[in-house]
Amino acid sequence: MTFCEHCGEKINFLPFKCKYCGGAYCKEHRLPENHQCSFESKHIPIIASSLKESKFKQDDSNKGAINVTKYIRRQEKQKKKSLKQMRRYSSRKSQYQGIKVILLLIISFSIVAIIFRSLFIEEYVFLSLNAIIYKYTFHTFITSLFIYSIDPFNYFFFFSIILIVIIFYFAYLMGRMIESTFGKKFLVKLFLFSGFVSILFYIILRLGLILYYPLDSFSNYDSVGLVWGGLFGLFTFTIFPAMNQRFTSLITIIPIRMSGKSFLLIIILFRLIPGLIFGLSVSPLYFLPYLPELGGILGSYLVYKFRMFM
Repeated sequence: MTFCEHCGEKINFLPFKCKYCGGAYCKEHRLPENHQCSFESKHIPIIASSLKESKFKQDDSNKGAINVTKYIRRQEKQKKKSLKQMRRYSSRKSQYQGIKVILLLIISFSIVAIIFRSLFIEEYVFLSLNAIIYKYTFHTFITSLFIYSIDPFNYFFFFSIILIVIIFYFAYLMGRMIESTFGKKFLVKLFLFSGFVSILFYIILRLGLILYYPLDSFSNYDSVGLVWGGLFGLFTFTIFPAMNQRFTSLITIIPIRMSGKSFLLIIILFRLIPGLIFGLSVSPLYFLPYLPELGGILGSYLVYKFRMFM
């Protein structure tokens, strides 16, 4: 098996050998000007005299052996180079699979959550401390991390869909950036760890409200989806290294230039303000779907601070 010494392509036919540099090339690079030939002739004719003919023949045979050895070495090097290029191409082809799988799971579980909610059995996919204690729905520790809670019968359903598309677009950009730098496994671990810290926040808040809303086996009013915990982990992980730097962010249609601290503050207020407004004016239960997901920011900071999963 022969490989072109210029492009690395496998040659399935008899290779073209350059009369100047002695290299083997494919059809496209057989001409000296097409493979950047050094024009150093490897086939200098040797005219032997009658007295030194035997010596010249011996030298010529030695040169032939050396040329064959160099040719084999060049072919081996080119073969390794071609294999590396093939590996890089295959790795490029499978790039960004981590964030694609995460977004696909969010879409799938969110659709399942809508169906379960319409059947009034939402506690089997949403996270609910009531259901965990009385119905043993421990699997919701995982499923709730991929649920974006949305009501298809709401008047603002269309605007919710637009918001989801925008969020998924930014999540894809952030996830692609993290995955290309740290790898697919790190991305998945960062998302899950941020989500689990959100679950811990949820449990603490739910136990804090236990005097107002006791745990019982008949209600599921405390069921929540915590997808924002993992998404906040992805959004904020890229901010922590640039807290004091200013960069342009497309928060609205108009790009806004702000520091990393300001951008982080906006993300926190995005969940904190609605949670406090509804929690203090309507019912403390509104703390549960808004505030726990801020734990994802803490989880992301812990990963960044202590170099976890790296």
